[in-house]
Amino acid sequence: MLNHKFVGNQNSNQCIIFLHEGLGCIDMWKSYPNELCLHLNMQGLIYDRAGYGKSKGDLRHRTPNYLHAAADELYELIHTLKIQNKDLILYGHSDGGSIALIFAAKHPHLTHSVITEAAHVFVEEITLDGIKPAKKAFKEGKLDGLRKYHGENYKMVFNAWVDIWNHPSFLNWNIETELTNIQCPQLIIQGLNDQYGTLKQVESINKNTTGKTTILTPDNCGHAPFKEKTKEVMNEVITFIQKTTIDD
Repeated sequence: MLNHKFVGNQNSNQCIIFLHEGLGCIDMWKSYPNELCLHLNMQGLIYDRAGYGKSKGDLRHRTPNYLHAAADELYELIHTLKIQNKDLILYGHSDGGSIALIFAAKHPHLTHSVITEAAHVFVEEITLDGIKPAKKAFKEGKLDGLRKYHGENYKMVFNAWVDIWNHPSFLNWNIETELTNIQCPQLIIQGLNDQYGTLKQVESINKNTTGKTTILTPDNCGHAPFKEKTKEVMNEVITFIQKTTIDD
């Protein structure tokens, strides 16, 4: 089974599922999920996708459908942990945000609401440009801190992220047509200074989904709003979740 951790109120009928970024894992969320779930008195689930953190897996030889495969992996985890009958709130960061949207499109009956930070729904040039300095920094050993989170798999995790986004077959990756299946409420968050994406991603999600969309675009904020603008983001998330659960 994938490495996972429950936080918050285990008796709650709601469960917030946290989906990490393309270089992330459970520990890289820090205390944020626990604090959010305690404030809302809800259950939270944080997990390492296969090949990340403490979950076994091989991230080499990825195909352009790797995010769809991760959505299928989440489906299996939900049923293994027997939480499919709870109100599931998907909270995804970057790759995790894309996975949350794919899952919501494939399984609308299982998805109560979606929160994304810096989600991608198509490939932008800014994303590829943003990867270049990260690749240089990794070669210079400036990202060796990833070993703390992924152990000796940290090189595999980083190279898998770089290789798939730069692969010619991935340039046309696009999930915009799938977004029309998303009927639930969404909170879409993206920093105005995100080095990996523009507000075109937010605009597309808002345009193509059928559920009500709330948008938060904090200024002076890059790719990780929950880290860079913690108070502002958490307050908005709390308001969104409280409103959407009360509206039920």
